[in-house]
Amino acid sequence: MKSEKVSIDTIKTYPNNPRRGNVSLIKESLTEYGQYKPITVNLATNQILVGNHTYQAAVELGWKEIEVTYVNVDDKTAAKIVLIDNKATDLGKYDNEALLELLESLNDLEHTGYSDDQYDDVLARIEEEKTPTFADNPMAEYSERFTQKATRMLMMDYPNEIYLWVMDKLAQFRNQNQLVSNSEAILKLVETITNEKAPL
Repeated sequence: MKSEKVSIDTIKTYPNNPRRGNVSLIKESLTEYGQYKPITVNLATNQILVGNHTYQAAVELGWKEIEVTYVNVDDKTAAKIVLIDNKATDLGKYDNEALLELLESLNDLEHTGYSDDQYDDVLARIEEEKTPTFADNPMAEYSERFTQKATRMLMMDYPNEIYLWVMDKLAQFRNQNQLVSNSEAILKLVETITNEKAPL
């Protein structure tokens, strides 16, 4: 599909576009790297179907021209293109290992859209993915148990490194005592420390 540069005044945003994009980040990208992909415009109406926020960023930067690809569709098809393009973005996921590798291949994170805190978040997600799970106890069973009035969930909050250490030690304790879940492991630990049996 061929693209062309057009006067920015000849096109307009799509009305009632449900997406609220990060125009500031797009402005940073356009300033640093220029426009590396065209926006999509409906020839029948000159309305932008894909790239509304790129257009807004370009306008704020004072651009006079912008690269576009034209399609020629009716209003119903135009609405469907807007919706599916936004939804496809929503449903996308990251391979955190590949993302980390890409981030670490750079000397710095400037003009990547990522901050040091977000880099740390990627590391934390990878560590969480590697955390042992209740392999022998399906989550469906837990969901059913937690709907019972006599069952309560104990929530504990730890910094990431301590959380991973606690999970590792609980896994070792479960294996040593042939216990299925962390709940049983904590209960047995409390019974041992207090020298009391939990009420049945």
